[in-house]
Amino acid sequence: MNYETTITAELSPNQRYWEQGLKYFEKQETPQVAMQNLWDDLPPPGNLDLLATIIGNLYADYFWSGLQLDVEKLAVMMNASLGINISDCRKSAGVAYRNWYGLLVRANFGNDGSIPKNGSTTESPDVIVNGLSQLTPRRLIELWNQTQWGPEPGLKNYTYARAQSKGIEVPIKKPQIRMFYTDNGFNPPPSSWIKMYTYDDKAQISDLVNINGDTKLGPGDRSANNDPFGFTPQGAGHFCVIACAVTEFFSNNPPTNVSNWNSATWLRYNGAAGWHNLNVSETGEELLKFYNPDDTPQRFRFVAHCRKLPVGSEVTMEASDVSLSSGATIEGAYQEVVAEVEVPAHYEGAMKVTFPKLPDDASIDWQLHWRLPPGHENHLQAMAWAADGAAGVLDGDALINLGSTAFVGSMD
Repeated sequence: MNYETTITAELSPNQRYWEQGLKYFEKQETPQVAMQNLWDDLPPPGNLDLLATIIGNLYADYFWSGLQLDVEKLAVMMNASLGINISDCRKSAGVAYRNWYGLLVRANFGNDGSIPKNGSTTESPDVIVNGLSQLTPRRLIELWNQTQWGPEPGLKNYTYARAQSKGIEVPIKKPQIRMFYTDNGFNPPPSSWIKMYTYDDKAQISDLVNINGDTKLGPGDRSANNDPFGFTPQGAGHFCVIACAVTEFFSNNPPTNVSNWNSATWLRYNGAAGWHNLNVSETGEELLKFYNPDDTPQRFRFVAHCRKLPVGSEVTMEASDVSLSSGATIEGAYQEVVAEVEVPAHYEGAMKVTFPKLPDDASIDWQLHWRLPPGHENHLQAMAWAADGAAGVLDGDALINLGSTAFVGSMD
């Protein structure tokens, strides 16, 4: 029995050119040859934005820098292959990578595929831990706009991910998902990620299927993993869970050259990766891991967004090895508690946080911001992010969000 898909993609008149580009890809033509052939196929005067979008995304693996799709690499190839001036090529390459084309794993409920992502990068509704209850792909897709999160510590949990074919106007024939977990906290390097296996312990990757159970995803199709992963969280069960969608166009491997800038870039510019750091707190006491992988000390700003905590209660942050000790008394329904610290190079540590036992409707969301003053090697790039809404500014310094982790009183 076939079910109606939950969303219908409106294909543009340009679908025929996407299909032509796919033919070159499947014939294993090089991106240079495919670009020249597709340029010849396009009607005059030629649509350079469309050419860049099709070739730049069907050959995503070629243009992926390890952190993001490389606008300059695409522009240089267009210039060399077609003889078009580099300024026009850069403009069209920028258009090609302004939105995500392929499998989108949402960073948050407001994530529509625009790049760089805006809002939180660690509240993905498409990363799902459902305790001891198994869910079918169909059910996961029907619950598309709901978060399913109920880890059972010490037990083997059914774990899932969702993704949607977004922007791309040809079928995705090999949609798959990998999942990882790591300690709860902020900016964990990939060296700390632990691969999950499917629930039967046989594989580290699972096929994605649409609502009808098909592995071939049409444009706009929503999907979920067919074989659940098994995750056995220890302790209180509070971990970061990560999902990376894979296609024939994009291998989506974790970054290898790790720094604060690279981690932030990968999080903001990889539309096929989702993180989830949201947990129910039973104790009001947590350890949050954080890192500075850079070769130089860096300034970090921790902000606890407190919502509906009991008035008169205390929120504290402490990491004695970096002389961090801060706290505040809650005085209203919403309050921010802030602590700043300089963290030495190649640091790996944990911040102990305490807060009251949370009422059902209360939450506390810790965010880590990397503070880049004028003169910092990444300051100008970070200010460009701020202009795109992907970073903040405070007293002339750029603020790059390196992650967040939230606790709630109840998921109900």
